[in-house]
Amino acid sequence: MSRFMLRIKAFVFRVLQSIFTLCDLYLSHPLPQRVSFTRTIPSSTGSTSGSFDILFYTPPSYSQKPTKRHPILINFHGGGFTIGHARDDARWATAVINRTSAVVASINYRLAPAHPFPVAIEDCVSAVLWLWQHADDLHLDISRTAFSGFSAGGNLTYAVAIRLHEELAKMKAQQQDDVKIGRLVGLVAFYGSVDWTRSRVERDASNPNLIPVIPATLFRLFDESYLYPTPDMKSPLLSPGIAPSQLLRDALPDKLVIIDCSGDQLLAESEEFKSRLRNLGKTVGGCTVEGVGHAWERDLVLGGGIRRGMRRMNLLLRGWRGFGSEGDGLVGRVNSWGLLYYMLA
Repeated sequence: MSRFMLRIKAFVFRVLQSIFTLCDLYLSHPLPQRVSFTRTIPSSTGSTSGSFDILFYTPPSYSQKPTKRHPILINFHGGGFTIGHARDDARWATAVINRTSAVVASINYRLAPAHPFPVAIEDCVSAVLWLWQHADDLHLDISRTAFSGFSAGGNLTYAVAIRLHEELAKMKAQQQDDVKIGRLVGLVAFYGSVDWTRSRVERDASNPNLIPVIPATLFRLFDESYLYPTPDMKSPLLSPGIAPSQLLRDALPDKLVIIDCSGDQLLAESEEFKSRLRNLGKTVGGCTVEGVGHAWERDLVLGGGIRRGMRRMNLLLRGWRGFGSEGDGLVGRVNSWGLLYYMLA
């Protein structure tokens, strides 16, 4: 398919997806919190110049105590790197700010096909570095930084951590002592891909309980848009699941939470990755949500599907207690409440 046709198809799907999101944000009650404020920043990592937005969701204590430092949860939205918007995860952001003192920064990274791999990753790394540099103005405690992401955003939680590790090593080698460097204390990945060496057909065949959700035509749009020109599928930025062990030890945080779906084509590779991370000494929490397919929490909005989905997820996780202590930072505290909160009251 030509790049021109890919852009046309991507535009159409973005319009349709935007309608869905607007229905969720403005018609499905109870409504999520609105964006508190937005910042537009330049992309400083990689060779593709441009700019993008960061959407901020702030807890009540953010305005009540302006001198307080807040943990920062940096979120990456899904959409196959081709559609989607930073506002899509407003309900997740609302849940986090209602139950922690964290600020949520949702990254509206640039999309394929106009901006294929690795632009999304580089934008997100640029966002992390920008947030760390502006921590004083934004009242952020960058020693408590965490990532979260859904689907493509789940993949980005790993890829951004790896690319960030590389960028920080380069800064250290260049003795850029004036750069503020935070600490990544954990990540929460929802049904993200970790092994692009597997074809879509192989992924489907790996799960006998597959629940098809995304049509093949949409997968084709995503893959042809993002993976251009054809990259090395073994790259750690695409396939963290098969990345070198030492890189995973060094780049990923010690605490990870991985949420999978029992009917997802990505289940097998994610389960293998979780086992590998545990063998590398990482603490891995999370669960597999039974009886659902990919992106299950984005069920029909107006019909109450999202409410049903979130309540199902909460029931599965309500009694689960995560790792860590209250002093372990953002992820430790999030997990002490069962990790995933009521997204809807």
